[in-house]
Amino acid sequence: DIRASRASRGDAALPVLEPVVGQPEASPVEELPAPVLGVVVGEGMEAAPRGQEMERANEGTARGSIESLGRWNEKGDDRAMPVKLKAETLREKKNMVRVGFGKLVDELVQTKGASSGILAISNWKKMRGPHEVTVSGVSWSASPDDVSYQRHGFVGMESGQRQNIRFPDFEGVVDDFGEEDQIAVYRVTLPSGGLRGKWAGRPPPPAPEDLYTGPRSDGLLSTEEISGEYSAACICAGCPWICNSMTVVPLGADTIETWRTGCVFFPPFIGPTAEGAVRTRNPGTNAFLNPQNPDPNSNLMTFSADGTAKSGCCCGYKKRRTSQKRAFHKVETRDLAGTWCGCLCIPKCNWVFTTFLFCTRKKALDEDRYEESGLGCALGLPIPISGTRTRVYVNGHPTNGFAEDDGSGVHWHRGPGCAGSFKDICTFIAKKVG
Repeated sequence: DIRASRASRGDAALPVLEPVVGQPEASPVEELPAPVLGVVVGEGMEAAPRGQEMERANEGTARGSIESLGRWNEKGDDRAMPVKLKAETLREKKNMVRVGFGKLVDELVQTKGASSGILAISNWKKMRGPHEVTVSGVSWSASPDDVSYQRHGFVGMESGQRQNIRFPDFEGVVDDFGEEDQIAVYRVTLPSGGLRGKWAGRPPPPAPEDLYTGPRSDGLLSTEEISGEYSAACICAGCPWICNSMTVVPLGADTIETWRTGCVFFPPFIGPTAEGAVRTRNPGTNAFLNPQNPDPNSNLMTFSADGTAKSGCCCGYKKRRTSQKRAFHKVETRDLAGTWCGCLCIPKCNWVFTTFLFCTRKKALDEDRYEESGLGCALGLPIPISGTRTRVYVNGHPTNGFAEDDGSGVHWHRGPGCAGSFKDICTFIAKKVG
């Protein structure tokens, strides 16, 4: 019973999703996430632990620890530690911290005799065009004796920030990101029980009730009702999209993942597009936000009981008559391993000069990361491709999107053989060929 389970944990402040009397218990998300990694996409997307079960990803083994060492002074012209990752938006900063944490743990595992290391988060101002922005950076050291962060003096242990970034194999929390010219420093100690081949930066798994997708008592459409196959003759997304289709799968009571395909028509050019997204419910409505969009008030998709879904100012999607309810299937990185070919295009320009062809090979690193390397070609010139991508998580839910280290450039997977993305005027499509 959802209400009883929440009450037993004292989560009185959390919204309660009451099942409809007489209805069978709704099926949860089909594939529950094992404790795995994550890139956090969107403001407010960190999953807070709920009870002791959320604190025990490795029951029976000793867990690692995260210990705050407080804040320390920093100087832009004489940095205490080298900055290895940078980000500007809060979404990107949270992702950056997870990625940096995972990289530190990787180095600790590979360094003989190293059981702990230092993770530091710094901040500084810079001009972005006419605007001043705050940039955050992550530094780390796999040396347990590294005290370079102390170079400019101690500030204190107090902080009003509550970022609440947690990791299932580690006790403790990353709450403080520091301030301008101040670094927040943490000591990270490895778990004695090992990491079982998992990515250390993953978030804790969601509580069972957060996977509930069935009937609601608040009059809103459930994500199970919303799920299915949709089509649209034409939609507007900066330029006309024609012959569109969309698949919606539930990730929880207030979260869905979408996969859209179509053709971008910009006379005289036309070309295929594909993109994925994770959307979270705008509280109290049937509208779902795209947290990958930096503007939280834009890019809403509103679903109606008549089976329509509208995003933007023109046309809209209609659920197909033959549509069936869908469940989430996590794409495994081991199934992505292999050879991929595709293209990256800017359809608003001459495609002859703005098409980037590539062929790469993916290698699974763990359940949530893969390494990609290969060659691309633009204007007849070869361009090397290499990097690591990490699975995107939303509110603790795994998705089928894989992002770069700074959380940008998410590649969404329809399955183990097809990937796509569309941002601004740039479309990316790739297929597995071997």
